[in-house]
Amino acid sequence: MELNPDQTEAIITLLHDDPRITALYLLGSAVSGTMRADSDIDLAILPAQGCTLGSLERAELTGNLAYAVGREVDLGLVSSRNLVYSREALLTGRLLYTRDRYYTELMAASLMGMYDRFQGERKELMDAYRI
Repeated sequence: MELNPDQTEAIITLLHDDPRITALYLLGSAVSGTMRADSDIDLAILPAQGCTLGSLERAELTGNLAYAVGREVDLGLVSSRNLVYSREALLTGRLLYTRDRYYTELMAASLMGMYDRFQGERKELMDAYRI
């Protein structure tokens, strides 16, 4: 089972005109081909430059998306606040929509660089405590 074209269109239509969102990624079982009838839909959004989406705004978006597609939705943020999640979204997710390809690609490169730097610093710390 996979996300059907009507569901994909409903998601894109709902978020297309939202100026807070620059890009939208489809993740998880909908991309890997392991989606079941009871699976949720995993989505990640890249907020527009200078825009922060609080918990209430994300909850509202999640509810609207779930209603539009008739399934539970798990909505995450691609940002520097969670580099591990952002890396997975960028590497394994499928880009469904972007308002600004240049900014989307710039942020993807920046976040991947931050993740790499984070891993290097983490390795130094882990090596320092290794007996």
